[in-house]
Amino acid sequence: MRSENKHIILCSDAPLPKGVRKSRDAKILKLAYDPNSKSSNVNIGLPHFSEKLSVHIPDRIKDLLEIAGYIYAADRSISRGAIDSLEYHSWARDLHFVFKVRDLKFWKQKETEKFLSEALLFVSGDNSLSFSFVGGARDFGQLNAFDVEGIVPEKKGNSTVALFSGGLDSLAGVLNLLETTNDNLILVSHRANHGTTKTQEGIHKKLSQDYPNRIKYYPFHCTLKGVRAPEETQRTRIFLYTSVAFSLATIFQVDSLNIFENGITSINFSKRADLINARASRTTHPKTLHHMRQFFSHVAKKEFKINHPFLFSTKTDIFKLIHSYNRHDYINSTVTCTKTFQRFDHNSNATHCGGCSQCIDRRFAAFASHLEHFDAIYNFEISKDSFLLDDAKTHLCDYIKLASNFSNESLNSFYHDKLEVLSELVDYIDGMNELEKVEMLFQLCKKHFQQIHFAIKRILSLEDPLKPRIPNSFFTFISDREFFKDPIELFIERITAKLCKAIPEAFNTKKPDSENSLNDYINSYLMSEKGDYEREFPIVKFATAKTVPDHSFNSINLFIETKYLRGKTSKSTITDGIASDLIKYPEDKYKLFIVYDPERKISNDENFKNGFEKKSKCKICVIR
Repeated sequence: MRSENKHIILCSDAPLPKGVRKSRDAKILKLAYDPNSKSSNVNIGLPHFSEKLSVHIPDRIKDLLEIAGYIYAADRSISRGAIDSLEYHSWARDLHFVFKVRDLKFWKQKETEKFLSEALLFVSGDNSLSFSFVGGARDFGQLNAFDVEGIVPEKKGNSTVALFSGGLDSLAGVLNLLETTNDNLILVSHRANHGTTKTQEGIHKKLSQDYPNRIKYYPFHCTLKGVRAPEETQRTRIFLYTSVAFSLATIFQVDSLNIFENGITSINFSKRADLINARASRTTHPKTLHHMRQFFSHVAKKEFKINHPFLFSTKTDIFKLIHSYNRHDYINSTVTCTKTFQRFDHNSNATHCGGCSQCIDRRFAAFASHLEHFDAIYNFEISKDSFLLDDAKTHLCDYIKLASNFSNESLNSFYHDKLEVLSELVDYIDGMNELEKVEMLFQLCKKHFQQIHFAIKRILSLEDPLKPRIPNSFFTFISDREFFKDPIELFIERITAKLCKAIPEAFNTKKPDSENSLNDYINSYLMSEKGDYEREFPIVKFATAKTVPDHSFNSINLFIETKYLRGKTSKSTITDGIASDLIKYPEDKYKLFIVYDPERKISNDENFKNGFEKKSKCKICVIR
């Protein structure tokens, strides 16, 4: 499929090289962080970083930090398309970067571009990333008087470099190093907004008090300047993050860095069929870390390691690890939520939305480890509140269904069903043969299910049986077994609930003059819904003729037909039409019939529907 999202990114006022031709459909993006330049539109914290270090920073490392900053800035500046889109015409981009560098000979090596591209392609999910390098890079801001070759930091005992995000997993990793080793820690953070900065500084201050003289902390600022980022996925943030950590490791003469994230999040098994390419994050996936390790080893000209010690741990294990060090008071200071940029209206004291996939995983883990009372405050509290948004229920359904699927797996079925996922995993996990790796991953998934099952039982035990059940809540969700329903059925329930409200409101004063008018309204309404919606497609065979459904959701195999019961149109005409339509479509496809009956010609909805809904995968929605 041809990409419709081609971009050339010129960094630090770099010119368009002669060898790079601008195609007609390629867009030019100019990025610069020189504060003295009128075109400055990015903040890259290299000057402040250099000043704080007060040691010599090699040119190649300066280049790397600028390159990583610009890649992150471009990633956030170039939209991948609508979040609900399932067509990837624009999601996977073709990006060509032009960088000004200091160590031009190194960056122009073919091997360098190969390793850099490999380090970014899998994690970004883009079609292609290519690079041109030109000379002319220079330092900005106040010059570091100590940035002279030969001035290196004093090495103070054993040093360990670790990423520190302010999240629960990174906290657990840092605590583990502080409690089990005598190493001095060099912590690395990326700062992009005030909330993140406040979280990281608060935890760092507390760690420094509890573990004095053990921690050096180096935050690195990198943001767009003066604009709200049009792209929120931030998939290349991990490259910026690890590039800063690698740079510090190089400066402090350390040959590895540590990344802390639980294995369920790192592997990120796709929860739904629509989570192809862009939907599943790969930031700490073993394949991502393998390619980054290769790139950094090439930059360093020696072997460099990236340690991932929590690969076979769950979020519940992370809670338990913090508990084992009696550091419960740290837990509510950490932030895991993916929607911290949003305003929380339901609970103004909340630090987490409660409905994103990360919040749900964290809250279940808190209950599974008996540490829920030490956890953060949630805008949507799963143990008390009705769902605030539909997507929270969707995330919960996906989460429980995935865990439930693990419960039914044997080792053989796990290997067979997850073969594609495992093929991108086992080759990038060190230290075991293939069967041992698969066995370890299988046990991780089984453990995850057992912990989630235990958390569900604990949350359900909180419900007061003498009080009315909270409507549209976790308790009704579990009692109705919604997570066992086919995702298409859940989607049908969602859109019919909305249409039952929207259609009567839209035609309250004037009814549609024809079925086509009704179709047009439903079409425009459904266009705003999640799914791969296309009007009058695909063409479905009916005997030797071809018939076109009124609406279709390709990605979920759902066909929608509209019937308008009014005037001289009799109920029998509608039933005959539905019966005829059912023959058109394959039995294994879902069919939804929206019957608009403003004159109430259908006297008994259930009797009307039952005759058809006994048919395979057929749903009737009567609206008045």
